[in-house]
Amino acid sequence: MKKLTILLTSIFLINACSDNQESAQSSESQPMVEYVWMKAGPDFSEENLSMVVGYWNAMIDEMGCTLNANILTPDNANDGFDFIWAHIWTSESARDNCWENWGENYKSDWDTTIDGIMKYDLDNVYMFKPTVGKQPKMENNTGSFVNSFYFCTFNEGYSMSDLDSYKQALNNTEGFSDYWWYVTLEPTFEPADPKPDFVWLDIWRSSEDESSDRENWSQTNLPSVVEDKFNCLPDADGAGFSGKVIRS
Repeated sequence: MKKLTILLTSIFLINACSDNQESAQSSESQPMVEYVWMKAGPDFSEENLSMVVGYWNAMIDEMGCTLNANILTPDNANDGFDFIWAHIWTSESARDNCWENWGENYKSDWDTTIDGIMKYDLDNVYMFKPTVGKQPKMENNTGSFVNSFYFCTFNEGYSMSDLDSYKQALNNTEGFSDYWWYVTLEPTFEPADPKPDFVWLDIWRSSEDESSDRENWSQTNLPSVVEDKFNCLPDADGAGFSGKVIRS
């Protein structure tokens, strides 16, 4: 139970200030994904969470922010968070402007609304630049999904070119579910050791699709490629979450 907590905390712990010295053009055109760790309070319930989500969406509409959002619930309980509020921003500047507006004009009312239901810690907010490795064949409109994170380092003698080769081989493999896709995530902060060379995120429509795709993957030579070239934590199944779309 604590293994995932230690892993995520060590990887996401910030040792230095975020490196945000990107060009204005890049900031305006590059989507970003951001994860906010949340703890459930004594009054947490599905009913109260639904109320909070409705309030949050109305607040976002009033603020005029441009983002999608999900709630991620971990498959295994841990001490770091009970769930994650994920923001998918159109750009870093859109993110910065929305946070600034929220802090100046909405934070107090938001804190009152969620009091006793859930709480956040602004020291545990982590933003990444995503790169889509494979698009899904079909769009998932169910409002729910499952995903799995891997935090990977290169084995000795291997590098980013080997990751690119693996992606190409994976993308050319037939038999995966129509709704599966994946991204790699580049942190905008400096992670603590063990610092990953890359973060891999798989997304499926359902647990059934995930199981089928894992079985298909296991019947190829790709597992041996991964074992030779990469060391990925926390284990072969990754850090799994159930996702619920709350804004799209």
